[in-house]
Amino acid sequence: MATKGLFDTVHIKNVEIANRIALAPMNMTYSTQNGYVTQQDMAHLARRAKGGFGMIITGAVLATKLAAPFVFHRNMYLYDESFVPGLNMLTQAVHNFGAKVFCQLSVGFGRQGHALDGTPSPAPSRIPLEVHPELAPKGFLDYWSRAPGVIAEVLHFGVPREMTVEEIKNEIYEYGMACRKCAYAGFDGIEIHAPHGYLEHQFLSQRSNKRTDLYGGSLENRMRFLVELTQTAIAAVGDTVPVGIRMSAQEHMPDGITIDEVKIVAKKLEELGVAYFHLSDGSYEALGNFFPDSVKDVEQHLLKEAKEIKSVLKIPVIAPGVNDPAIAEKAINDGAIDMISLGRQSLADPDWPNKVKAGKKFTVCKRDCLCLIGPYVGLYPRCSLNPEVGYEQYDPELFPKKRVGPVIPNALNKMPPPPPRPVL
Repeated sequence: MATKGLFDTVHIKNVEIANRIALAPMNMTYSTQNGYVTQQDMAHLARRAKGGFGMIITGAVLATKLAAPFVFHRNMYLYDESFVPGLNMLTQAVHNFGAKVFCQLSVGFGRQGHALDGTPSPAPSRIPLEVHPELAPKGFLDYWSRAPGVIAEVLHFGVPREMTVEEIKNEIYEYGMACRKCAYAGFDGIEIHAPHGYLEHQFLSQRSNKRTDLYGGSLENRMRFLVELTQTAIAAVGDTVPVGIRMSAQEHMPDGITIDEVKIVAKKLEELGVAYFHLSDGSYEALGNFFPDSVKDVEQHLLKEAKEIKSVLKIPVIAPGVNDPAIAEKAINDGAIDMISLGRQSLADPDWPNKVKAGKKFTVCKRDCLCLIGPYVGLYPRCSLNPEVGYEQYDPELFPKKRVGPVIPNALNKMPPPPPRPVL
């Protein structure tokens, strides 16, 4: 099997990635309850870097204090300087194995948020989330059928509150400041977190955005939040680190965003200076599109969407879920995508890149969704094929005595001045 294309280098602006295989961002819920990095966070990412993933992307890191209380269970935070040292340890852990690491930076969960005290989460409009079991992946449905009461309890979402314009402007400013902290922490790049029905996605969608002000109505207005967020993020870091974007190709729900709209948004973001486009699909309402049941589903649907979006872009396009090397290779050679990203497959076999490169047999993810069920009820992820998942922190090889790379990030030498605080 020829797999040369997968292992060619690729550039995201001035960052060279050793191969075209990224670790897809996953909310592994390993951080502390108040958002600080743990040794398991570091070990989880370092293990995938050791396994040959050229680009490591973190799970969603909450960029603002307003967004932080509404995470589903546990996510890393970056809304003040106290979170920077732990994230710097994390970037060094990845750099020890030669990979580049990007921070997926989120501005919030919106109507998908949960507060421990029941406080309504800030969102574009007062539109609650609807979870439809029939739209979930098959593996998830299997667990759902065994314990419908438990799942229903966990997936109960209240009615969010509508954000004020002043809050929106302040969140955009705080996001820019968090981007600067990403660079200080040693990340090689930033990924704006806008897929799967999260806050940026909600502003884009007529399903969740019923506003009548400058942030609602026409597509131009609905994309204003993401456009302003992107402009601020790029201005905040300048040429220090590249800023990419992750978005769903479409929502697959009534009144949801369509691929034609996403193409318009993607083209606009490229014009603003976004460095790459990381594709996904669906949302937490259309969970089966978010977590496809097979690589055939990915090939028949998501790769076709990727090719359509790439047709209007010049920047690299990344597509997830392609755990068949031959299909991945063909998609790259055909020009449909530039890179792949693997999430659940990286749990089943963290050495997938190294094994594929060496022509060795690898463990194929069953897509049984066991890794999803644990976090839904507050536990850590587990994998039915890999008992190592969740216990990587006990592997001494992931914390070598001899360190690689600079302790102080180069960003400290070339960061532009901070953005001005908005006048509210």
